Amino acid sequence: MAGEDLEKELLEARIRIAELEVSSKTSISSGQFLCIVMLGPLFLAFCSLGILIVYKTVSNPAEVSPYLQPMLLAMSIFSVPVVSAAGVIVGLMSDEIKAKARMAGVKDEE
Repeated sequence: MAGEDLEKELLEARIRIAELEVSSKTSISSGQFLCIVMLGPLFLAFCSLGILIVYKTVSNPAEVSPYLQPMLLAMSIFSVPVVSAAGVIVGLMSDEIKAKARMAGVKDEE
């Protein structure tokens, strides 16, 4: 009897370990993928615009100084959608983490 109980517990532990390994793997959902594909170019454009402004200003300030204020204004206007897009992506990922935590809590109770 004790041997059968021990084997049963060992089998349940192995199943639980396998479930935890599967649930802990990182993957993105289709919504997250689409969000990254559509908003990725926005992030890249924002970063490249910032790098370009800094590079041109440092390399040739006399040539850039008349246009610096409009460029910085464009950068500040452009930052609003970039920050909101980052918020959407982080929100989607946190929702997924919360859902996994809830599922783990339900499995623990069973």
